[in-house]
Amino acid sequence: MTPLLAMVKANVTMSLRNRAALFWNLAFPALFIVIFGAVFGRGATVQFDVGIAGPESAYREGVVAALQQNPSFTVTLGDEAEELHALQDGERGVVAVFAPQEGAAPGDLPAVTLYYNVTEGPVSQVAVGAVRQTLIDVAGGPPPLPIAEQAVSAQDVSFMDLFVPGILAMSLMNSGIIGLATGFVTYRERGILRRIRVTPFPLTSFILARVISQLVVAGLQAVILVGMAWVLFGLHPRGNVAVTLLAIIIGALAFLAIGFAISGIAPNAETAASYANLITFPMLFLSGIFFSMENAPTWLRPITKVLPLPYLVDALREPMTFGNGLDAIWTDLLVLLVTFAVAMLIAVRFFRWDTKPA
Repeated sequence: MTPLLAMVKANVTMSLRNRAALFWNLAFPALFIVIFGAVFGRGATVQFDVGIAGPESAYREGVVAALQQNPSFTVTLGDEAEELHALQDGERGVVAVFAPQEGAAPGDLPAVTLYYNVTEGPVSQVAVGAVRQTLIDVAGGPPPLPIAEQAVSAQDVSFMDLFVPGILAMSLMNSGIIGLATGFVTYRERGILRRIRVTPFPLTSFILARVISQLVVAGLQAVILVGMAWVLFGLHPRGNVAVTLLAIIIGALAFLAIGFAISGIAPNAETAASYANLITFPMLFLSGIFFSMENAPTWLRPITKVLPLPYLVDALREPMTFGNGLDAIWTDLLVLLVTFAVAMLIAVRFFRWDTKPA
């Protein structure tokens, strides 16, 4: 075997033995495919709830018939005020309001205004585009008919107002799980925990110091992210600051506890990083941070109920985005506290002073 082939074989062998590299190069992209495939489905049709309001006309009835024939749309006919209220509550994806035709010439088509909820972000734009195309198809070609688009949002909530709390929750999760799990296992591998064990400094104080430092970091994360979004994108934080801070602390503690649990189970830092990413990555796309889970398959939605990140996202959005108080998020905080308790029990059960099994 030539030296070149021998070097190629050695490099391939080392790559296959590097579990972290295998995770990032194979498992990580595979998770993207699995999660997005599960959410959007193989060949599945995306469903949009469309409200129709305004005076009856031949054109309106033609649009309603076309929408009802398309499995992508669920059509509801109603009063304009009721449909717009349903849109604000998230019960509609788009509301098409047809204008009166008093004084219009025969053959003229009524003006149509497409209302959408700005807090739904890109999802609402897809729904608006689909309904607009149906309006054009029924009209027999591109407008002469006037079609307007109007953003609707309760409390003047922008997409960034909805998006930033989710990103903050993601940041708290990553720093708590990934940062603490790998860091604590590294302490064990380097013998730092074993040295602390034989010193007068108690391990509980060492762990408490780590928890406090992580909470300080969580507070800094919140200030930096919220401040950046406020300065650059006009974020409008609402609600009681104390309620938001309470949600940040409880959420950070829940994910710190998960990090501790991983550090007790993982034999080394490389494995701890893999476990941490295996836990955090699916939650990123199943928590409603980037897109709504309303269009996810029915079998997938219950899975989100057992993940802690969606509860932290909701606990931050309710006060920051909608100005709600503790009464709106107490169940989310309770779930996070239960997560903290369960994860700490696992962490204590599998705690090890050194790399050798107890």
